[in-house]
Amino acid sequence: MSSSERACSPCPVARTLARIGDGWTFLILRDAGFGLTRFDQFEKSLGVAPNILTKRLAALVENGLLEKRAYSERPLRHEYVLTAMGRDFQPVLAAMYGFGRQWFPLEARACG
Repeated sequence: MSSSERACSPCPVARTLARIGDGWTFLILRDAGFGLTRFDQFEKSLGVAPNILTKRLAALVENGLLEKRAYSERPLRHEYVLTAMGRDFQPVLAAMYGFGRQWFPLEARACG
């Protein structure tokens, strides 16, 4: 099933995944929930390539989870702030956090 097909699926999980179903997107929303708002903050926290971050932030704005706001006019700079929809997604991330802690504990031998 393609992303555009998932977006029109009768299944709410599929429709959500069509808009948020990318690992970088989840991590950006996690960081936004922790208070990060600026491109360079997300880039540093995630270690993600700028072109990927640019695409994911644009998609989150387009899908209504983040709002893009100018915080400086000279030079023009933007920040990304959670919308009501983005804030409503935070319990999903909290559930994933709890699930990961219980079922995928950090093991030194598995991580380097």
